[in-house]
Amino acid sequence: MNKQIVNYKNDEEMQSIIKAKQRNIKIIQIPMYLSLVGILLPFVGVIFDIYGPIIDTVFRVVPVVCIFIGFLLAILCNKKMKDLRVFIGQNIVLGVLEERIQVIDYSPSGYVDESFLKKCSILPTYNRATGSDYIHGIYRNVEFTYSDLELKTESQDYTANENNLKTTITEFSGQFMTMALSKSVNGFVQIMGKSNSGKMRQNRKAVYIDEKNNISSYLKTGDRVFDDQFEVNASGDDLAYSILTPQFISGLKKMGKRTRVQLSGNMGVIACYNEKNSFELIGEIKDNSDIELYRKKFRKELSDILAILDIMIDCC
Repeated sequence: MNKQIVNYKNDEEMQSIIKAKQRNIKIIQIPMYLSLVGILLPFVGVIFDIYGPIIDTVFRVVPVVCIFIGFLLAILCNKKMKDLRVFIGQNIVLGVLEERIQVIDYSPSGYVDESFLKKCSILPTYNRATGSDYIHGIYRNVEFTYSDLELKTESQDYTANENNLKTTITEFSGQFMTMALSKSVNGFVQIMGKSNSGKMRQNRKAVYIDEKNNISSYLKTGDRVFDDQFEVNASGDDLAYSILTPQFISGLKKMGKRTRVQLSGNMGVIACYNEKNSFELIGEIKDNSDIELYRKKFRKELSDILAILDIMIDCC
């Protein structure tokens, strides 16, 4: 994919455009939230004991109209927010990225291909995926991809009285990366962070078995802290020990136990369940100094991402 070409605007122009976009979003949000008041109208009639043919009709019609209007405004608001994200990404984030990496492709509202996610065995099962800030680039001569990612399981429970109860469980929320390995791994090694919080669900997509069809046992490294925080599963113990050097073990401990890593073939995959959503604009832009403050924020977030890649590059 060809590198994107963006005509950067100066900070004063950007500030003016961002403020206008944020103002338009706020104008849409006000009636969107007010439409919720109309939904509560029938309860007003019950509380104040207000009845009558006309009143009953109003109480039935107004909530439906409010729901319809609120739904349309929510769609419009989401579109405007996505437009703002794209503008921030192309005019601020992309410039920050190019300071440190060679950008092949950047999509502010994109994320890693979902067909790959479905096959990735270190991720939990899910049925709804969203993401942002897809980056395809080269760092320290290593090709990689990155995106913020959120995976959810949504289910509906139809009860006997026909009430529809929708349940949503967040299976994964954080940062997802892939990278090219300097040496091909003949087999696979999985390092799975143990989560005591319950948020990093353990419903894996695949269970690897050895040649005798026995489920692989988790390997112990002898590093007590590491073994307490991570489970290691591999196609062979010798392969795992050759990869899990003291330097790599130290790096994984720095990444934290809410991290999952898989090395197989010529690819490394890193999933960090840290609930981070990088390169987000939080709050309103008021003047040019805010633009530079966000650049500093984005540089820090990029440094945190590259620190993870540094560990992987140095050890793999």
